[in-house]
Amino acid sequence: MTPHHEASASSVVSDEEIAAMISGKDGLRVLLQPQVDLMTGRIVSAEALARWQHPRLGVVMPAEFIPAVNRMGLDKMLFERVCVRVIDTLLTMRRMGVAVPIAINAPATTLSDQRSVDFLLDRIYAAELPASLVRVELTEDQPIKELEVLRASLLKLEDAGCEVSLDDFGSGHASLKLLSAIPLSEVKIDQYFVARMRRSAVAFEVLRTAAELATRLGWRVVAEGVENVADIPALRAAGCRYGQGFALGRPMPLDELMLRLRTQRDGGEPLAAPATYASSWLDAFGGVGKEPDSVQPAHISTQ
Repeated sequence: MTPHHEASASSVVSDEEIAAMISGKDGLRVLLQPQVDLMTGRIVSAEALARWQHPRLGVVMPAEFIPAVNRMGLDKMLFERVCVRVIDTLLTMRRMGVAVPIAINAPATTLSDQRSVDFLLDRIYAAELPASLVRVELTEDQPIKELEVLRASLLKLEDAGCEVSLDDFGSGHASLKLLSAIPLSEVKIDQYFVARMRRSAVAFEVLRTAAELATRLGWRVVAEGVENVADIPALRAAGCRYGQGFALGRPMPLDELMLRLRTQRDGGEPLAAPATYASSWLDAFGGVGKEPDSVQPAHISTQ
Protein backbone atom coordinates (compact mmCIF):
# COMPACT_ATOMS: atom_id res chain seq x y z
CA MET A 1 0.00 0.00 0.00
CA THR A 2 1.38 3.41 -0.93
CA PRO A 3 1.67 6.23 1.63
CA HIS A 4 -1.31 7.97 0.00
CA HIS A 5 -3.68 5.04 0.42
CA GLU A 6 -5.99 4.78 3.39
CA ALA A 7 -5.95 1.72 5.61
CA SER A 8 -9.15 -0.27 5.57
CA ALA A 9 -11.29 -1.11 8.58
CA SER A 10 -9.79 -4.59 8.59
CA SER A 11 -6.24 -3.33 9.10
CA VAL A 12 -4.62 -4.46 12.33
CA VAL A 13 -2.37 -2.19 14.36
CA SER A 14 -0.93 -3.02 17.75
CA ASP A 15 -1.32 -1.09 20.97
CA GLU A 16 2.44 -0.63 21.02
CA GLU A 17 2.40 1.02 17.60
CA ILE A 18 -0.45 3.31 18.62
CA ALA A 19 1.32 4.30 21.84
CA ALA A 20 4.50 5.09 19.89
CA MET A 21 2.57 7.27 17.45
CA ILE A 22 0.74 9.16 20.20
CA SER A 23 3.93 9.70 22.21
CA GLY A 24 5.50 11.48 19.27
CA LYS A 25 7.82 8.85 17.81
CA ASP A 26 6.16 8.23 14.50
CA GLY A 27 3.49 9.22 12.07
CA LEU A 28 0.94 11.66 13.49
CA ARG A 29 -0.36 14.08 10.84
CA VAL A 30 -2.94 16.83 11.24
CA LEU A 31 -5.01 17.81 8.21
CA LEU A 32 -7.48 20.68 7.94
CA GLN A 33 -10.99 20.43 6.55
CA PRO A 34 -12.67 23.73 5.67
CA GLN A 35 -16.06 24.78 6.94
CA VAL A 36 -17.95 26.89 4.40
CA ASP A 37 -20.69 29.50 4.41
CA LEU A 38 -23.40 27.93 2.25
CA MET A 39 -24.74 31.33 1.24
CA THR A 40 -21.48 32.66 -0.17
CA GLY A 41 -19.08 29.74 -0.66
CA ARG A 42 -16.46 31.37 1.56
CA ILE A 43 -14.34 29.41 4.03
CA VAL A 44 -15.11 30.58 7.57
CA SER A 45 -13.17 28.06 9.68
CA ALA A 46 -11.46 24.66 9.59
CA GLU A 47 -11.38 21.47 11.61
CA ALA A 48 -8.12 19.78 12.60
CA LEU A 49 -8.29 16.05 11.81
CA ALA A 50 -5.71 13.52 13.00
CA ARG A 51 -4.27 10.97 10.59
CA TRP A 52 -1.66 8.30 11.18
CA GLN A 53 0.98 7.92 8.47
CA HIS A 54 1.81 4.28 9.13
CA PRO A 55 5.06 2.97 7.58
CA ARG A 56 3.39 -0.25 6.41
CA LEU A 57 -0.34 0.51 6.09
CA GLY A 58 -0.24 4.03 4.71
CA VAL A 59 -2.76 6.53 6.05
CA VAL A 60 -4.70 5.05 8.98
CA MET A 61 -7.99 6.82 9.71
CA PRO A 62 -9.07 7.88 13.23
CA ALA A 63 -11.73 5.16 13.44
CA GLU A 64 -8.86 2.67 13.38
CA PHE A 65 -6.94 4.06 16.33
CA ILE A 66 -9.11 6.42 18.40
CA PRO A 67 -10.99 3.59 20.22
CA ALA A 68 -7.64 2.12 21.27
CA VAL A 69 -6.33 5.56 22.22
CA ASN A 70 -9.33 6.04 24.52
CA ARG A 71 -9.05 2.50 25.91
CA MET A 72 -5.37 3.00 26.77
CA GLY A 73 -6.01 6.39 28.38
CA LEU A 74 -3.94 8.24 25.79
CA ASP A 75 -6.70 10.63 24.68
CA LYS A 76 -5.29 13.52 26.67
CA MET A 77 -1.81 13.04 25.19
CA LEU A 78 -3.28 13.00 21.67
CA PHE A 79 -5.27 16.15 22.47
CA GLU A 80 -2.12 17.92 23.61
CA ARG A 81 -0.20 16.95 20.47
CA VAL A 82 -2.99 18.18 18.22
CA CYS A 83 -3.21 21.40 20.25
CA VAL A 84 0.47 22.10 19.63
CA ARG A 85 0.05 21.48 15.90
CA VAL A 86 -3.00 23.75 15.71
CA ILE A 87 -1.27 26.60 17.55
CA ASP A 88 1.70 26.29 15.18
CA THR A 89 -0.72 26.32 12.23
CA LEU A 90 -2.46 29.45 13.47
CA LEU A 91 0.89 31.19 13.93
CA THR A 92 1.87 30.28 10.36
CA MET A 93 -1.44 31.59 9.06
CA ARG A 94 -0.98 34.85 10.95
CA ARG A 95 2.45 35.35 9.40
CA MET A 96 0.83 34.86 5.98
CA GLY A 97 -1.84 37.46 6.72
CA VAL A 98 -4.88 35.19 6.98
CA ALA A 99 -6.84 33.87 9.94
CA VAL A 100 -9.80 31.57 10.44
CA PRO A 101 -10.72 29.63 13.59
CA ILE A 102 -9.56 26.02 13.82
CA ALA A 103 -11.49 23.38 15.75
CA ILE A 104 -9.83 20.70 17.89
CA ASN A 105 -11.77 17.51 18.60
CA ALA A 106 -11.89 16.02 22.09
CA PRO A 107 -14.14 13.61 23.99
CA ALA A 108 -15.82 14.49 27.27
CA THR A 109 -13.19 12.63 29.31
CA THR A 110 -10.45 14.86 27.92
CA LEU A 111 -12.35 18.12 28.25
CA SER A 112 -13.43 17.24 31.79
CA ASP A 113 -9.77 17.15 32.81
CA GLN A 114 -8.68 20.58 34.01
CA ARG A 115 -5.10 19.85 32.98
CA SER A 116 -6.13 19.45 29.34
CA VAL A 117 -8.00 22.75 29.38
CA ASP A 118 -5.09 24.51 31.06
CA PHE A 119 -2.65 23.01 28.55
CA LEU A 120 -4.61 24.47 25.63
CA LEU A 121 -5.10 27.88 27.23
CA ASP A 122 -1.43 28.12 28.22
CA ARG A 123 -0.40 27.46 24.62
CA ILE A 124 -2.84 30.07 23.32
CA TYR A 125 -1.56 32.69 25.77
CA ALA A 126 2.09 31.86 25.10
CA ALA A 127 1.52 32.28 21.36
CA GLU A 128 -0.31 35.58 21.97
CA LEU A 129 -3.18 34.44 19.78
CA PRO A 130 -6.81 35.50 20.18
CA ALA A 131 -8.59 32.63 21.93
CA SER A 132 -11.44 33.10 19.46
CA LEU A 133 -9.25 31.45 16.83
CA VAL A 134 -9.41 28.15 18.73
CA ARG A 135 -12.65 26.17 18.76
CA VAL A 136 -13.09 23.07 20.90
CA GLU A 137 -15.31 20.41 19.38
CA LEU A 138 -16.94 18.01 21.83
CA THR A 139 -17.18 14.60 20.20
CA GLU A 140 -19.94 12.18 21.10
CA ASP A 141 -18.05 8.91 20.94
CA GLN A 142 -18.20 8.55 24.72
CA PRO A 143 -21.03 9.00 27.21
CA ILE A 144 -20.71 11.95 29.58
CA LYS A 145 -20.25 10.67 33.14
CA GLU A 146 -19.69 13.92 35.03
CA LEU A 147 -21.78 16.63 33.44
CA GLU A 148 -21.02 19.33 36.02
CA VAL A 149 -17.27 18.76 35.70
CA LEU A 150 -17.52 19.00 31.92
CA ARG A 151 -19.68 22.13 32.20
CA ALA A 152 -17.08 23.83 34.43
CA SER A 153 -14.28 23.05 31.96
CA LEU A 154 -16.25 24.31 28.98
CA LEU A 155 -17.24 27.47 30.84
CA LYS A 156 -13.55 28.14 31.51
CA LEU A 157 -12.82 27.81 27.81
CA GLU A 158 -15.75 30.06 26.93
CA ASP A 159 -14.69 32.67 29.50
CA ALA A 160 -11.22 32.70 27.92
CA GLY A 161 -12.74 33.39 24.50
CA CYS A 162 -12.73 29.94 22.90
CA GLU A 163 -15.87 28.69 21.17
CA VAL A 164 -17.41 25.31 21.97
CA SER A 165 -18.92 23.13 19.25
CA LEU A 166 -20.98 19.93 19.57
CA ASP A 167 -20.08 17.28 17.00
CA ASP A 168 -22.45 14.74 15.38
CA PHE A 169 -25.60 16.28 16.83
CA GLY A 170 -28.54 13.93 16.43
CA SER A 171 -26.73 10.61 16.54
CA GLY A 172 -24.58 10.52 19.67
CA HIS A 173 -25.06 10.83 23.41
CA ALA A 174 -26.39 14.40 23.41
CA SER A 175 -29.70 15.02 25.15
CA LEU A 176 -31.79 18.09 25.81
CA LYS A 177 -30.29 18.08 29.30
CA LEU A 178 -26.80 18.31 27.84
CA LEU A 179 -27.78 21.07 25.42
CA SER A 180 -29.22 23.13 28.26
CA ALA A 181 -26.26 22.53 30.57
CA ILE A 182 -23.15 23.33 28.56
CA PRO A 183 -22.06 26.53 26.80
CA LEU A 184 -22.25 26.17 23.03
CA SER A 185 -21.57 28.39 20.03
CA GLU A 186 -22.11 25.76 17.34
CA VAL A 187 -23.85 22.46 16.66
CA LYS A 188 -22.83 20.18 13.80
CA ILE A 189 -25.73 18.12 12.52
CA ASP A 190 -24.75 14.52 11.87
CA GLN A 191 -24.11 13.47 8.30
CA TYR A 192 -26.70 10.68 8.59
CA PHE A 193 -29.49 13.23 8.14
CA VAL A 194 -27.65 15.23 5.48
CA ALA A 195 -27.10 12.13 3.35
CA ARG A 196 -30.79 11.14 3.51
CA MET A 197 -32.61 14.45 3.49
CA ARG A 198 -33.39 14.61 -0.24
CA ARG A 199 -35.04 11.20 -0.30
CA SER A 200 -36.58 11.04 3.16
CA ALA A 201 -39.14 13.51 4.49
CA VAL A 202 -38.38 12.32 8.01
CA ALA A 203 -34.65 12.97 7.68
CA PHE A 204 -35.29 16.41 6.19
CA GLU A 205 -37.70 17.37 9.00
CA VAL A 206 -35.33 16.15 11.70
CA LEU A 207 -32.54 18.22 10.15
CA ARG A 208 -34.78 21.27 9.75
CA THR A 209 -36.10 21.01 13.31
CA ALA A 210 -32.63 20.61 14.78
CA ALA A 211 -31.40 23.61 12.79
CA GLU A 212 -34.38 25.69 13.93
CA LEU A 213 -33.79 24.79 17.60
CA ALA A 214 -30.10 25.64 17.35
CA THR A 215 -30.79 28.93 15.59
CA ARG A 216 -33.31 29.98 18.24
CA LEU A 217 -30.72 29.30 20.92
CA GLY A 218 -28.19 31.45 19.11
CA TRP A 219 -25.94 28.65 17.91
CA ARG A 220 -24.27 28.41 14.53
CA VAL A 221 -25.64 25.45 12.54
CA VAL A 222 -23.28 23.30 10.48
CA ALA A 223 -24.30 20.44 8.20
CA GLU A 224 -21.72 17.64 8.25
CA GLY A 225 -20.96 15.21 5.46
CA VAL A 226 -21.92 17.43 2.51
CA GLU A 227 -20.85 15.20 -0.37
CA ASN A 228 -23.11 16.46 -3.15
CA VAL A 229 -23.24 20.07 -4.37
CA ALA A 230 -26.90 19.51 -5.27
CA ASP A 231 -27.62 19.36 -1.53
CA ILE A 232 -26.63 22.99 -0.93
CA PRO A 233 -30.01 24.61 -1.77
CA ALA A 234 -31.85 22.04 0.35
CA LEU A 235 -29.50 22.61 3.28
CA ARG A 236 -30.06 26.35 3.07
CA ALA A 237 -33.82 25.72 2.95
CA ALA A 238 -33.51 23.59 6.07
CA GLY A 239 -31.77 26.41 7.93
CA CYS A 240 -28.16 25.22 7.76
CA ARG A 241 -26.06 28.30 7.07
CA TYR A 242 -22.74 26.43 7.14
CA GLY A 243 -21.48 23.12 5.78
CA GLN A 244 -18.54 20.76 5.86
CA GLY A 245 -17.82 17.74 3.70
CA PHE A 246 -15.98 16.35 0.69
CA ALA A 247 -18.03 18.40 -1.79
CA LEU A 248 -16.87 21.56 -0.04
CA GLY A 249 -13.30 20.54 0.68
CA ARG A 250 -11.55 17.36 1.69
CA PRO A 251 -9.13 17.29 4.64
CA MET A 252 -6.00 18.97 3.29
CA PRO A 253 -2.53 20.08 4.35
CA LEU A 254 -2.02 23.66 5.43
CA ASP A 255 -0.52 24.83 2.14
CA GLU A 256 -3.66 23.85 0.23
CA LEU A 257 -5.91 25.59 2.72
CA MET A 258 -3.68 28.67 2.59
CA LEU A 259 -4.01 28.78 -1.20
CA ARG A 260 -7.79 28.92 -0.94
CA LEU A 261 -7.74 31.43 1.91
CA ARG A 262 -5.32 33.77 0.13
CA THR A 263 -7.47 33.64 -3.01
CA GLN A 264 -10.49 34.44 -0.89
CA ARG A 265 -8.68 37.28 0.90
CA ASP A 266 -7.46 38.83 -2.33
CA GLY A 267 -10.93 39.13 -3.76
CA GLY A 268 -11.03 36.14 -6.07
CA GLU A 269 -13.86 33.65 -6.37
CA PRO A 270 -14.19 31.64 -3.14
CA LEU A 271 -13.32 28.47 -5.03
CA ALA A 272 -10.83 29.89 -7.50
CA ALA A 273 -8.05 27.76 -6.02
CA PRO A 274 -7.51 24.63 -8.11
CA ALA A 275 -10.03 21.91 -7.25
CA THR A 276 -11.87 19.36 -9.34
CA TYR A 277 -15.19 20.30 -7.77
CA ALA A 278 -14.82 24.07 -8.12
CA SER A 279 -16.97 24.78 -11.17
CA SER A 280 -19.90 22.60 -10.12
CA TRP A 281 -19.85 24.02 -6.62
CA LEU A 282 -19.85 27.61 -7.85
CA ASP A 283 -22.92 26.77 -9.93
CA ALA A 284 -24.69 25.90 -6.68
CA PHE A 285 -24.18 29.48 -5.50
CA GLY A 286 -26.00 31.04 -8.44
CA GLY A 287 -28.52 32.42 -5.98
CA VAL A 288 -26.06 34.13 -3.68
CA GLY A 289 -27.69 37.16 -2.14
CA LYS A 290 -31.17 35.69 -2.40
CA GLU A 291 -33.14 34.26 0.46
CA PRO A 292 -32.82 30.48 0.92
CA ASP A 293 -35.44 28.43 -0.86
CA SER A 294 -38.51 27.85 1.23
CA VAL A 295 -39.60 24.60 -0.37
CA GLN A 296 -38.61 21.11 0.66
CA PRO A 297 -36.45 19.05 -1.67
CA ALA A 298 -38.43 17.08 -4.22
CA HIS A 299 -38.72 13.29 -4.62
CA ILE A 300 -38.52 12.40 -0.95
CA SER A 301 -40.14 9.43 0.70
CA THR A 302 -41.36 8.94 4.24
CA GLN A 303 -38.82 6.19 4.92
